[in-house]
Amino acid sequence: MAQGASPRRVPWIKRLFMSPASRKRLAEAEAAEAAVGARRTVYVNVELPPSALDGHGRAPQYPANQIRTAKYTVLSFVPKNLFEQFRRAANMYFLFLLILQFVPAVTTGSPGLSALALFTIVFLTMAKDGYEDSRRSASDREANRAPAFVLGNSWVNTNKPPSHFFRPRGIMRLLWSDSGAGGTAGGAGLGVAPAAMTHASDVDIGIESGAWLRTEWRHLHVGDIVLLRDGDAVPADVLLLSTSEDDGSCFVETKNLDGETNLKAKAALASTAHLVSPPRLAQFTCTVDAEPPNTQLYS
Repeated sequence: MAQGASPRRVPWIKRLFMSPASRKRLAEAEAAEAAVGARRTVYVNVELPPSALDGHGRAPQYPANQIRTAKYTVLSFVPKNLFEQFRRAANMYFLFLLILQFVPAVTTGSPGLSALALFTIVFLTMAKDGYEDSRRSASDREANRAPAFVLGNSWVNTNKPPSHFFRPRGIMRLLWSDSGAGGTAGGAGLGVAPAAMTHASDVDIGIESGAWLRTEWRHLHVGDIVLLRDGDAVPADVLLLSTSEDDGSCFVETKNLDGETNLKAKAALASTAHLVSPPRLAQFTCTVDAEPPNTQLYS
């Protein structure tokens, strides 16, 4: 197997003065390079072998299925925003001039007026950044709390971390985002879909009977069997097992990824196209060898 190039090395002093966009691109490139060769093996209705367990005998801890585009938390907003503002050459220059105003030998005016002007600009910029970040946080919450349906009843996802896995409480939640590690069998089930969300075919596919559990996008785990209905957004990278069509085909719109509005045809494997009911899915066994997450949409 060919190995990828080693992660690029960027001096910390250069990272300090990089723009947020450049730091984001560098982090994505480093993550992609570090993930080369780190393939995932997902076990469906198969007990995990000892080689797949960590040092404590638990299932591997995969990243949570939630997005975070916000830059700040409640506690990190003020220091991080001040650091980013005074990292700019213009603000550093005016701060240096303000410091000189307090030196009697070189002062040319009132230090108070100079400080008022600089602090006003800093405060207005901080207010603008805080408002924009609050909008990003609201958008993140809306996406992370979007409803999803996972296979329920007695089915257990063997790839899921234990329900007693550490989750932050109290003030720690301000520093640590909720990973959704808890939940019931089949995923972090929150109960059966309410009647207000019932689709015409919900009875046929077993949602009202509890065969599928309603959860949220952020509570999905690697190995969950997810139900998607017509018009639903895809909550994660998924492998198509079966559809309501006899040939296992479906059409997917990818405008949120690449801006294209034309539908793309997808088809399930012939060996899984017959898995159209919860009992069959609960008895289905397989092992999936998947490549690591990447940004390649067409390969």
